[in-house]
Amino acid sequence: METFNDYQHAAFKYRLETSPPEERVMGMLEEAGEVAGVFKRLLRGDYSADVAVTALHKELGDVLWYLSQIAYDNGWKLSEIAAANIDKLESRQLRGLILGSGSDR
Repeated sequence: METFNDYQHAAFKYRLETSPPEERVMGMLEEAGEVAGVFKRLLRGDYSADVAVTALHKELGDVLWYLSQIAYDNGWKLSEIAAANIDKLESRQLRGLILGSGSDR
């Protein structure tokens, strides 16, 4: 894939027509949990570092698919989300607020 938007467009063909938007939100939450599960298994000794890296790569791909489709559901391009996020981070860094919590810092 060349760009986020290319990925988003290509990923669209794997959607189920009968799947409501809420299912995609729940799917992304489930996949995020699977990302955490990779780390749990690594810390507990179930996975070697090599296995964990491979599993993490796959799970992040699943998170990306759901993210791209939730964005599509809302009429947004992934490139727009990425650019807005960089703008937000840049603003926080300039104001010395990169650390901390809360969306409005």
